[in-house]
Amino acid sequence: MKFLRSLCLITFFAMLVNFAGSFEAFSQTSAIGVIDVQEVLRSSDAALSIRPQMEKLKRDYQKRFKESEAELLKAKQDLERERAILPEGYTERRKAFERRVSDTQREVQAVNRMLDRALANAMRQVHTTLRDITKKLAEERSLQFVFPKRVLIFYENKYDITQEVSERLNKRLPDVSVVLPKRKPVPTKK
Repeated sequence: MKFLRSLCLITFFAMLVNFAGSFEAFSQTSAIGVIDVQEVLRSSDAALSIRPQMEKLKRDYQKRFKESEAELLKAKQDLERERAILPEGYTERRKAFERRVSDTQREVQAVNRMLDRALANAMRQVHTTLRDITKKLAEERSLQFVFPKRVLIFYENKYDITQEVSERLNKRLPDVSVVLPKRKPVPTKK
């Protein structure tokens, strides 16, 4: 039993030494790069330019919808007052009011989808440029692999290309304009 255990340990260590030698040969012949994508995005002037634009758009739409909400609240109060005074026709007026509420809710949902698409399109522009810059840098340095930092447990700092990619991204894409997609008309129920 001791002999078998010793034989297994010797075989294991021989394989480990062989693997370490193979990995060293691999790392010397294969150029790799490591990039912290989240850090690049955090320090990207383009990505940072998106947030204030989105916040302004959201504030503008929120202001508009607050006005609509106030109008609907007033209409609801008027409807309740009229109910006591003019009971005939109340059902039709209530249905019309409910349609207005429903239309406003659909419009809010449409605007939220539109804002989400605008953000996604702006960030796609940043990601596409980031990917292009990383690919170009890999070609320049003859890198065969570029790994995102988040999937690695350990790496040597000499393989880190984050800073250079970040600088090139800021130079090539200093800002991104958030463009709202064309709005489709919200269908109203009659």
